[in-house]
Amino acid sequence: MTRRITSLALLLFLGSLNGQSDSTAHPIYDRPFVFTSGANAAVGGYFEANSNYFVEEGITEGFSLEARRFNIFLYSPVADNIRFFSELEFEHGTEEIALETAILDMTFSPALSFRMGILLPPLGRFNVEHDSPKYNIIDRPLVSTLIIPATLSEMGLGLFGQRYLNRSNRVGYEIYLVNGLGEGILSNESAGTRIAGGKSAEILEEDNNGTPSVTGRLKIENKLFGEVGLSFYRGPYNSFQAEGMKVDEIRSLGITAIDHGLKRGRFHWRSEFAAATVDIPDGLKEVAGSVQRGAYTELNFDYFRGSLFNFDNSRLIATLRLETVDLNVGSFESTGTNIGDEISRITLATSFRPVENSVIKIAYQYNWHRDFTDNPVRTAGIQLGIAAYF
Repeated sequence: MTRRITSLALLLFLGSLNGQSDSTAHPIYDRPFVFTSGANAAVGGYFEANSNYFVEEGITEGFSLEARRFNIFLYSPVADNIRFFSELEFEHGTEEIALETAILDMTFSPALSFRMGILLPPLGRFNVEHDSPKYNIIDRPLVSTLIIPATLSEMGLGLFGQRYLNRSNRVGYEIYLVNGLGEGILSNESAGTRIAGGKSAEILEEDNNGTPSVTGRLKIENKLFGEVGLSFYRGPYNSFQAEGMKVDEIRSLGITAIDHGLKRGRFHWRSEFAAATVDIPDGLKEVAGSVQRGAYTELNFDYFRGSLFNFDNSRLIATLRLETVDLNVGSFESTGTNIGDEISRITLATSFRPVENSVIKIAYQYNWHRDFTDNPVRTAGIQLGIAAYF
């Protein structure tokens, strides 16, 4: 797949002289503040806060409020065809502070740009385009956080670009070498496979095994059918060598994802599917899942457009999201019974957008969870939240 994407990149470059240019070719630049300043730098960001009230098997911890995220963007067109972008994230108040993005892009043609820095691997659409003000549901999709460990930031370098084939069709690609996730995939508090556990501050400093991972995405856009993306992530995650000597077997992680998005009139439809395979040591098989799968689909419908509460272009939106993840696909060899570690969720929401870049959300969420031994646990809750770009 890597060879095919690389070949496509070269073909796009060779044919780019007559291609159409798009200054916002990459979704990371699709933020409102980028267009509001003619100076050498622009500052923006977004804020997200919400309330939670959940009940698990008749037991509740009560009502609570959460300052979920406060993100600051810094953007600068350094020179013609050179751009810098960064994002500093404060999560759960100041419990987590992280430099989510810090990249320098050099554009040689619409079909060929070079990127290096702390980047968002294009593993599915959501990892790259996940800002809360763009969504009408408060919690992020399960598959995009448990299997695709959004938000995943990695130190890396690579190429991206796109080209219009005609007025109705456009293709694009991204391909990067990154340090890769670490051993926290298995060495975590859950005692199971948790791909998000492989994230750490160290992956921004060095590769734990000296062998980079490869990630990429190929997208096809059509005005009638929307955008479809095919993406992958491959590489070793364990520290299999030290000072040039082999100390362990190479254990690899592979993730494949398919995403789709379509806007048509008052409807906006999003979907994402991902599957992961993880090399597991013999002594941990069944306890830690070697195969994981998940998906979500979300339908948004604008049931009101017009003037409301002195906002001339406001919208009321109804949203339905269906999702499921299985973090340990398979059955126990000794009993033939299903290995649990599964979650299914349905979310119903309504939201009010007084302007496009601000939203008030109300969501009802119901979860069916099965633990490692396949015992059922049910959780339900109501959330109220806000999110806005600034």
